[in-house]
Amino acid sequence: MNPIEQFLRRYSSIGKFLIIGISASAVHGIISWIFYYHIWEGFTICSTLMGYAGGWIVSYLGNRLWSFRWQSKETTVATSFSKFVICQLVAMCVLLCSTWVIQQLVKVYFWWYIVTNQLTLTPELEQFSAGASYPPALLSGMFFAALASYSMMKKYVFSK
Repeated sequence: MNPIEQFLRRYSSIGKFLIIGISASAVHGIISWIFYYHIWEGFTICSTLMGYAGGWIVSYLGNRLWSFRWQSKETTVATSFSKFVICQLVAMCVLLCSTWVIQQLVKVYFWWYIVTNQLTLTPELEQFSAGASYPPALLSGMFFAALASYSMMKKYVFSK
């Protein structure tokens, strides 16, 4: 038995949740790309919202029918879907807040490094610190949002 199979057997709902999350993210990206480049030609917000909606559908159906199937038998679709929307809004807030906080912390680190090494904080260095701090902050925010989402789905969305 390979390590992935062992992980899925031991932590089945977490492993399934991760697989669904990756799939939903891929669907989000593909739909956003199609709408942005082929349908609405550059309307960022509308295209992103369409992709996000597609990702939500994959996430809800995948988690209801696979990740938390044993729990979801006790709840109706209307009840679990309304709870799912609330869960996703909370997870989105966790994502936005944690990304912003972590980005500010990384920027402070950049500025501390600049000051302690007696460099001049030029507009270019300031722009670099803002740009370079976003990817690690976003990845950290996505991690915290996924933790919040998993916890809420397991305890709230797909429970009695």
